Amino acid sequence: MLTVENIHTYYGDSYILQGVSLEVGEGQVIGILGRNGMGKTTLVRSVIGFTPPRLGRVIFQGVELTHRPPFEIVRSGVSVVTQGREIFPSLNVTENLTVGFRAKAEGWTLDKVYELFPPLKERERHPGNRLSGGEQQMLSIGRSLMTNPSLLLMDEPTEGLAPIFVKAVGEVIQKLQDSGMSILLVEQNLRFALKYTDYIHILSRGKIVHSSSPKELDANQEIKLKYLGV
Repeated sequence: MLTVENIHTYYGDSYILQGVSLEVGEGQVIGILGRNGMGKTTLVRSVIGFTPPRLGRVIFQGVELTHRPPFEIVRSGVSVVTQGREIFPSLNVTENLTVGFRAKAEGWTLDKVYELFPPLKERERHPGNRLSGGEQQMLSIGRSLMTNPSLLLMDEPTEGLAPIFVKAVGEVIQKLQDSGMSILLVEQNLRFALKYTDYIHILSRGKIVHSSSPKELDANQEIKLKYLGV
């Protein structure tokens, strides 16, 4: 479904991603782990088009997206749950969810998002800045689903959340995968990634330094200590 081929991404003169390649298959959850500043968010930005790679290719469902603008990438079926949520604070819950809605037969609708996240239904008229951190994360995920993607990019979805909301995000990922959605999951929470991914890559200084199943990574204490500090 998604193929990232040897991408090299810069911020100005800063060389961030240095030849990253990976694949996300249909219905897979692929995890990206690594310490802060190692290029995880830049990888997401490269795929969605916020920071296009200077070299290499991003291919989705057989179509190259490398230098397309973000709105075209979203229209092709890719959506992103950004780090920091970035909801619209002055819009209420319903307005946040519907601002980017793209209709699709048998796809996500407002009612389906409210069914997935009942707390949002209870606060549908509340402005975004009146929600808790966990509710804002639900809103961010729900807004991305309303574009009806085939591939969801999730950048640190559990960051700063209480355990009850971390558990809720995990359950949502499982439900989305069960429905056939593919997910590229950037995480720092090792336990969470081990539980909810099919395969894991570790980024260090802009390069993939380890790739394995969650079970293999969990058993490899040397790799965890060297690249994750656990």
